[in-house]
Amino acid sequence: MKKIFKYILIGLIAASMEACSAPKVTIPDDVLSQDKMVSILADVHLAEAAITLKFTNKDTSKLQAQEFYDFIYKSHKTTKEQFNKSYDFYTSHPELLNKIYDDVLTELSKKQGESVKKN
Repeated sequence: MKKIFKYILIGLIAASMEACSAPKVTIPDDVLSQDKMVSILADVHLAEAAITLKFTNKDTSKLQAQEFYDFIYKSHKTTKEQFNKSYDFYTSHPELLNKIYDDVLTELSKKQGESVKKN
């Protein structure tokens, strides 16, 4: 009897732990992968930094930003619409977006380190 009670107790503890864990989010097929989002967002942030440093005229910076974004989408073989749809998905799942931005910061730090080594 004690053995059965022990197994029931272990089963209940395991079930309660499973219930408390965050549910797995399934990323739809039409949403860019987290890795791809990291690459694109790292490039977007680098482009925005370059625009901020180089262009003071608001109209010129908007035009240049659009050119940079178009280049980024093309180089990552995606579209503005696909990126925006994916970004909207990830913003509705903050735990995934936080992971993506942790990886973006890591990627930008790597690029900064590589840049320092070259100079």
